[in-house]
Amino acid sequence: MRNIIKGPEVTWIDIQGPTNEDIKFLEKSYKLHPLILEELTQPSPRPSVEHNPNYLFMVFYYPVYDKNTRETISRELDIIVTKNTVITTHYQTILPVKRLFTSCNFNHNLKKNYLGKSSGHLLFYILDNLWGHCLTKLERIEKSIDQIEREIFKEKEREMVREISYVKTDLIGFWRIIEPQKEILESLSKEGVAFFGKELQPYFSDLLGTFRKVWNNLTTNKEVILSLEDTNQSLLSTKINDIIRVLTIFSVIILPLTLLSSIWGMNFSDIPLAEVKAGFWMLLFIMVFMVGFMIFYFKRKKWI
Repeated sequence: MRNIIKGPEVTWIDIQGPTNEDIKFLEKSYKLHPLILEELTQPSPRPSVEHNPNYLFMVFYYPVYDKNTRETISRELDIIVTKNTVITTHYQTILPVKRLFTSCNFNHNLKKNYLGKSSGHLLFYILDNLWGHCLTKLERIEKSIDQIEREIFKEKEREMVREISYVKTDLIGFWRIIEPQKEILESLSKEGVAFFGKELQPYFSDLLGTFRKVWNNLTTNKEVILSLEDTNQSLLSTKINDIIRVLTIFSVIILPLTLLSSIWGMNFSDIPLAEVKAGFWMLLFIMVFMVGFMIFYFKRKKWI
């Protein structure tokens, strides 16, 4: 599906799921290299920036959260920029691009602002919007981490093991998508200045600054969730150790009682107290005394 917005200075063409007709349109209108056109029809293996005499070709990846699997996956965004046109192509909907395109299409002031300068400025607005939404997505992860931290100290360590795993998977997916694009933005800072001129140098530097914010937040969240995982594991281990300690104490207390009851349960005629009228109560008294003594001894040693 091909949509076009013509602004005062720049034309923005957005294509979702490029078809053969779309490829022929781009080939005829912008004389793109066959290899570039081929890359538009199939997923690219990695992000990249290519500088041609008449255009820039870029491949970016945008992180998208899948609520069903609770992990972050990538969606590819290909961008071709000429002197007066920006072409964005993607296989699935990328919400920041769709919202920005729709806003420019229906809001005259935004169209004048974003499409009224140069294609380099529009490229900056598109990428800045993408990285801005990445910061928003990290806020969602931060809220999940804060919730985990609160629940850990409410004696919900077992439940948090799974939640921590989900957040770690989410962060790892985010990390894999974001990390390779640092070099791409650095390359764009050089190639963009060569293509558009030094006027846009501050804009591309600002993109790098936004990327660093995303990277720093991602690194911080990664360190926090690892620390919380260690804390949760320590609390869980402590609770398990307490349970084992209590069960061990019960076993130690019951063991001599079991021994006594086994001895007095033997079928021999000369068992002590067997002929005594109050023998049962005397044996019961001995067992209760032993239990009391052992509990007193354990408390004195501070084992319970």
